[in-house]
Amino acid sequence: MKDDDVIALLVEKLRWLRLPGMAEALPAVLARAAKDNLAVTDVVHRLCDEEKQSRMRSAVDRRIKAAHFPEVNTIDGFDFDFDPARKRVRARYLALHDLAFIDKGINPLFLGKPGTGKTFLARALAYRACQAARRVVLVTAPRMLNDLHGAELHGNLDRVLRRYVRAELLVVDDFAVLAMDPSQAKLAFQVISERYDYHRATAITTNRPFKDWTKVFPDALNAQVIAERLTDRSETFVLDGKGYRGPRD
Repeated sequence: MKDDDVIALLVEKLRWLRLPGMAEALPAVLARAAKDNLAVTDVVHRLCDEEKQSRMRSAVDRRIKAAHFPEVNTIDGFDFDFDPARKRVRARYLALHDLAFIDKGINPLFLGKPGTGKTFLARALAYRACQAARRVVLVTAPRMLNDLHGAELHGNLDRVLRRYVRAELLVVDDFAVLAMDPSQAKLAFQVISERYDYHRATAITTNRPFKDWTKVFPDALNAQVIAERLTDRSETFVLDGKGYRGPRD
């Protein structure tokens, strides 16, 4: 059997074994081995490294797809020098990109009026977490509450609730912006409370200060408890500068 046929057969076997990284890299690795007279162990090491990198790339792609980004924002596209408010939060915000806050259950909270960069920073943080293959859910508050309410009506609330509770990082855009009915408030309380109990990181963006959350929740005590559970372990970023007509909020 010719060498090319042998390699093709090996590639087919590797694909059958679900080792796509090895299968793709095999011809090049074998060519390098012949040229540089590599030991068998070196060849195996290189193939294993290629498979590992392939699986990491696939994991990152899956995390990004599962997060449901309406638009991918990366931190290199954010202008921290646009106004003093952005400059003030730069160092603390960039420190979050080592992702230690996820394991500590710290909640990044982005407060400020529309157009100041809250959503951009939250999405950039979510994208960074996806790049590290962390489980991320990115959603607007109305969509999450409608999703949960629909699941409750159809008897599968537990299944849908797990998606929001078990994510390593949950990013809720426009939280406490629109008025909630008692059912929505109960569901919001359930998500935040369970994530708080499990020490899971929850990021929110909102244009309402905490003292005004009683205007959104039908029960003032409910608003207070949710705010306390979000702020108990948190990094709060107040973006009170001028609005920017660039990337969304």
